[in-house]
Amino acid sequence: MIGLALLCVGGTALPASAQKFSVTPFVGYETSGSYPIENPTIVEGFRADAGRTFGAFGDYAVTDNLLAEFQWAHNPTTYSEQNTQTGQYSQAFTTRIDQYQFGALYYVRDPGNAWRPYVAGSVGVTHDSNSGANPSRIAAGFGLGGGVMYEFSRRFGLRADARWMPTSGSNTMGSVCDDFGNCYATPVRNYLQRFNVVLGLTVGL
Repeated sequence: MIGLALLCVGGTALPASAQKFSVTPFVGYETSGSYPIENPTIVEGFRADAGRTFGAFGDYAVTDNLLAEFQWAHNPTTYSEQNTQTGQYSQAFTTRIDQYQFGALYYVRDPGNAWRPYVAGSVGVTHDSNSGANPSRIAAGFGLGGGVMYEFSRRFGLRADARWMPTSGSNTMGSVCDDFGNCYATPVRNYLQRFNVVLGLTVGL
């Protein structure tokens, strides 16, 4: 940590975004999210429980303000199942949730500003490695959010990021009604809707 501090203090005043490539290891917290299952009997739905998360961003500067980005977020957690009669959740099995997404990040302030807020979006896949006899799964997902970068030297910055990261969960039947009161059965896609909040150290390469 002392060596890292010396590097930061000794760096020039150029912004971290002047580097073409950068990587940001991060740690943080991911909220819970749930979805119903099709044709429930004893179990009404599943919930991915809240817990710690860690991973990394990898960025390539297309322009001074626009970056192409890859995100990997790992969340060791548990799934809980909802009882159809009581509505209560109880732990069902452990899992490791990995989210892999490609997207873009846009800074709303130009280089030279120490504080640089940004917006970001991405699409990708989520892989659940479930324990026991529970099958693992891969599902589509996306992310929307933003954050802020504090650039304190040429190669180093501190980054805070918050994103809504839904993952496809299940398909169930629902109903829609028109203006005349006629209702029809229609498929409904349910999402595992979670929020990921992280803090990381950006290193320009």
